[in-house]
Amino acid sequence: MAQPALNVTALTSAAKTRLEERARTASEIEVLASESRSFDPAIGTLLTRLADAVRRGDRDEIHGYADAVDPRAIAEVLTSKRSWIWGILEVARNVLVFAPIAVTWFGLSRATDAYATELAAKPDLASKPFLLLWEQGFGGAPGVLTFSTVAIIDASLISLLIVLSLIIHVRADVRDVATRTRALLKESEIRGLLGHATSLATSELPDTEADAILDEMAAEERRIYERAMEREQQLFNMESAVGELREAAQTLARAAESMGRREEAKR
Repeated sequence: MAQPALNVTALTSAAKTRLEERARTASEIEVLASESRSFDPAIGTLLTRLADAVRRGDRDEIHGYADAVDPRAIAEVLTSKRSWIWGILEVARNVLVFAPIAVTWFGLSRATDAYATELAAKPDLASKPFLLLWEQGFGGAPGVLTFSTVAIIDASLISLLIVLSLIIHVRADVRDVATRTRALLKESEIRGLLGHATSLATSELPDTEADAILDEMAAEERRIYERAMEREQQLFNMESAVGELREAAQTLARAAESMGRREEAKR
């Protein structure tokens, strides 16, 4: 008679362990739901319902809600915090691309008008080069930007574009790599949590099927880890490109400063 009592005790202990495991897993899912609700209430609600299903041990609902959850989307929502400042910088960079062209054509338009007026008043100036007259301001014609002034403005705008592009690329190719790495690691955690929740629902399955599920989870986690390592390698590869962009920006800044000094020397 002792053996049946031992079996009952063992079954009771196993049932209690499963209840505690479901409660702990449900609590972890609720924490994830709380984090997600501030970014996307729909995802938070879905995870909350999944936590309730895990706590009750409802196999069908666990599988249904777990299949509806997209770990990658949740990970990206939780790890990607884009500031509005970066959006403004990108818009400014895109708009400033056309600024040097606009300045050049505006200066050229004013110069050609002043050139025509100057030749009409002084035909003997036709033998002098257009750029020389432009640099001399066409005898003080109003509204005319000299050639060197236009060049300095264009060089300054291009330098600003390079600096903005460098900042944006550093963030996109270096810091965003780290963000994507965090997203992959967070995705791995979420997949592991969902896999554990579904394993609780399939605890009655034969050992062979349970082992197959665990093998798939391990393979998925290895795949995510390998992707994270690839992102880290890209982070190191970008350092050389960032250095070259920084050197180009410094060279252009020195050229603009040199032109400015020559302009001051002429004056």
